[in-house]
Amino acid sequence: FLTNQHVQNVWMEDMMRILDKKAMADLITTLWNYWNSRNKFIFKGQADKAQSIWENASNLSNEFHIYNPVNPPILAQIGDTKKWERPPKGFIKINFDATVNDNRMGYGVIIRDEDGFVMGGGGGFNEGRFSVQEAECIALERSIEVAVKLNIIGDVIFETDNAGLVSKWNMGDEDITIIGSRVKKCQEALSLFSSANLVWVHQSGNSVADLICTKMGSVVKRWFFDMDYPKEIHKAIINDIT
Repeated sequence: FLTNQHVQNVWMEDMMRILDKKAMADLITTLWNYWNSRNKFIFKGQADKAQSIWENASNLSNEFHIYNPVNPPILAQIGDTKKWERPPKGFIKINFDATVNDNRMGYGVIIRDEDGFVMGGGGGFNEGRFSVQEAECIALERSIEVAVKLNIIGDVIFETDNAGLVSKWNMGDEDITIIGSRVKKCQEALSLFSSANLVWVHQSGNSVADLICTKMGSVVKRWFFDMDYPKEIHKAIINDIT
């Protein structure tokens, strides 16, 4: 005779055999985002599109899988705030970020050398509705343009805190989506540099780019600056250097 509890335990064991750790995390993340969307509809009357729910779940899951394996346990991170890290000797690091509102996106770029010296940057906005990944892709495109405008042609590292964009970057020709096609064009544009790559960084290590993109999205302006950068981001630059 099997009790309900026993049946439930057997079912859970079978599920764990079928689903590996990544699949289970993807499932839980998707269910969690659907639950949040349901609460938003009930309490605020706002309905999210299915594509938006899926993109949020996918991005969150990707960030978890990229971040979790390369860091110590969560308890060891309490009180530890990561900052921007200097690139290897002879490299230039280009951080970019994007923010999305209902009818506008903002993007920001900051370029620094191995000593943390600001070589330039900028930001701007685009009107319209954008998915998070589309906005991040636009920010990547703009960051390449800013680097070219500053005549940077050496070894560069592009950094983003969007794990989904890095995942598409690494997929190469296997990604046949519209965003994947745009990412591939960005990869082709990087032939302008001696060497270039896109890597993921924790959000706290991308704070200056985040500051710029948030401001550009709110004030609806476009910036471009070289070594004489605005005073309002000077403090953020100083605080960001490890």
